[in-house]
Amino acid sequence: MQTFPELKNNQVALLRANSLTGHVFDEILNLAVNDEQKVYTVFNNYHEALEAAKSITIKEEDIECIVYGKGQEVLFYINPRRLENSFNFDFLVQLQYHLERTFANSPDEEINQLWCDGIAKPTYSSQLTFKNIIESRKIATKAWIGVDGQTPYDMIINLGEISVARLMQRLGLIDCLPSQTSMDWILIDTEEKTIEVSLK
Repeated sequence: MQTFPELKNNQVALLRANSLTGHVFDEILNLAVNDEQKVYTVFNNYHEALEAAKSITIKEEDIECIVYGKGQEVLFYINPRRLENSFNFDFLVQLQYHLERTFANSPDEEINQLWCDGIAKPTYSSQLTFKNIIESRKIATKAWIGVDGQTPYDMIINLGEISVARLMQRLGLIDCLPSQTSMDWILIDTEEKTIEVSLK
């Protein structure tokens, strides 16, 4: 396989591989079987690499892109299906229950009577992309909250350093939930029907 390229300044190197087998592909997506095939593509910065990876993974759902820094350290993986697996139904259920317990601990009587009866999974194409996670660090969705847990709220989930890093590594987010003994990580407006939560 091609040796790792020498990178300068903010350059990064992108490698393509089959997300199921780990087999490496060259730049035209042929299986890499000899040293003559170019398997690393150098970009001036990670933004350019993200755009290229996005175009690849949209067309080829079984292809994963790995972006490396100068020291051959993995900066992040780009595989939408894996990202979707991190921000999944299990996490949303845990977030729902965590919100309910946090509401119950609030000294505010208007808040401690609230229930959360579900959180919608965001639309994949518009929310769960690596570009969105890195640049906006937030995901917009819907939650059902209220005394009966049935009122739709516009919900923003802000991603902190730990949750962004875990998404980049395709790990779960349950450990990124803040303490349920404090409302510091939640902004809720019962009049406007909006809620904003901030993960670690």
